[in-house]
Amino acid sequence: MLQDYAQAFFAALALSAVAFGIAKLVAFLGERKLEQRYGGNLRDLFARRARLETGLEARKGERAAALREAQQENANLVRRRGGLERQVKDAQRAGDHLIRLIGEEVAGLSCYIALVVNKYVGTAGQQRAHAFVDSSWAQPQTIQVWARTMIEARSEIERRYPPAFGFVVTRLQDVAGPARPTKAANKDPADGITALAG
Repeated sequence: MLQDYAQAFFAALALSAVAFGIAKLVAFLGERKLEQRYGGNLRDLFARRARLETGLEARKGERAAALREAQQENANLVRRRGGLERQVKDAQRAGDHLIRLIGEEVAGLSCYIALVVNKYVGTAGQQRAHAFVDSSWAQPQTIQVWARTMIEARSEIERRYPPAFGFVVTRLQDVAGPARPTKAANKDPADGITALAG
């Protein structure tokens, strides 16, 4: 009986060797067929493909990092644009607070505040387009003037904003004191703007 077991063992071993040989032959023939199909040494081809895949993975990582950086920069630009747009809106809303300056603060000069409009662009409720005057002049614009007297301040304003171009001084006062209109005010029925006479 022991002899039967030994024969079965050797038979199984022989069959395993034959199967291994057949598998090796199939692998060899398959490798040869692949080499004939793709050309060259298949191992070198696999090595090149592996290096290519590694390079592609590295490039993919670089592109992903560059994309994240670009997205971050875009988000920063969007935030900056939003901030600038808010500043523009604030500046537009604060347009009434714009103060135009005439002269400089020098010892011996007084500071006068004037309100000036332009009758050619209409009033705040009825603005008309003008080729050379901005529509903001339909509302009184604040002008700060440094001059020795109120008469000189008025002259400086009219020199900078000539009445011939439609500019009208509606109010003029010394910062150190109450409003002191130099002449009686009258109302022009044509444009609805209260102007100082003269």
